[in-house]
Amino acid sequence: MTEPGRSADSGHRSWLGLPAALALIAVVLLVDVAAAAHAVLIGFLALAPLLAAAVDTPRRTAVASAAATAAAVLAGLPSQTLGSLDHVLRVAVVIAVSVAALYVARARTLREERIRRMSEIVRVTQKAILREVPPRIGDVALSARYVSAQRGAGVGGDLYEVVPGPDRVRVIIGDVCGKGLPAVQLASAVIGAFRQSAIVRDRLEEVATDLDALVAREPRPAYGVTFVTAVLLEVRGPDLWVMSCGHPVPLRHHPGRTPVPLHENEPDRPLGLGGRRTPPRHHSWATGDRLLLYTDGLIEARDDAGRFFPLGLLDRPLSASSLPKALDAIWRAVRTHVGGEPRDDLALLLIERLPDDDADVGRGR
Repeated sequence: MTEPGRSADSGHRSWLGLPAALALIAVVLLVDVAAAAHAVLIGFLALAPLLAAAVDTPRRTAVASAAATAAAVLAGLPSQTLGSLDHVLRVAVVIAVSVAALYVARARTLREERIRRMSEIVRVTQKAILREVPPRIGDVALSARYVSAQRGAGVGGDLYEVVPGPDRVRVIIGDVCGKGLPAVQLASAVIGAFRQSAIVRDRLEEVATDLDALVAREPRPAYGVTFVTAVLLEVRGPDLWVMSCGHPVPLRHHPGRTPVPLHENEPDRPLGLGGRRTPPRHHSWATGDRLLLYTDGLIEARDDAGRFFPLGLLDRPLSASSLPKALDAIWRAVRTHVGGEPRDDLALLLIERLPDDDADVGRGR
């Protein structure tokens, strides 16, 4: 059973704490006896509780501290210095460091517990803001991924949402200009407004106008203008309508072909900058076609040489047997290109047109 205040991360490292401390105590005693150092090495025993405190629980750190103190006392026997002023002072140093180690271990585990609780709150917040997309709506299969650049944050300024209607599916994916909590708040507001507007508005440009008004009402940060780049998509059977509000257009992948943008990217203004909206572009897609909607965390991912992620690498990932597997493969390709964790948030939304008479979720399962 895990002790209260002990995080999962410290749990999997705890084997390094007490065993390593006990091993250090044994090594110091053996060297002290072999070298006949007359208790000079006793001070090194103070390292044992510090070692335990760095990765282990307060309880196990206390065991290491007791062992180090006992070893420091017993180390005076071989050299016949037990009870001498030098020996007593060195034992006192070990005791003092042990007490400090207990404090460090307690403070560390409390901090890890706070981080764990905050991570849980963020996880719940993420589920409330970025709801899981349904695996299928009519003849459209869907899957989404979100990865925050801030480790453990779980959610940031990228956003996506899917709103089904009686005879259509409307989708948004976007990126808030900014970072931190203000970006999360604005992303949440845009998603909420889209959920409402996508249901009541007949035309896609009217939805964009509603979102324009919402973003324009948001408080302006000290560093400049607030805006949101986004793509709005409407799906009605074989027909697609796309609006790019300062955002890259979706990639279309037909089985056996290289993925290409739906059209040359001539984006309209980002959301929040006002003005009249350009009507959406009309396209059609065939059964088996997939559309990848993404944020700039994909195309702006750079390797060590500063080269951007090439979209040509998406051919094989987008050909995976299911949408979740395809998104997993895309994420692996990005991490491989970057050589680690990307430095920007990344949202991916993949949809596929299924046969009208398909009885299950097909490749979107």
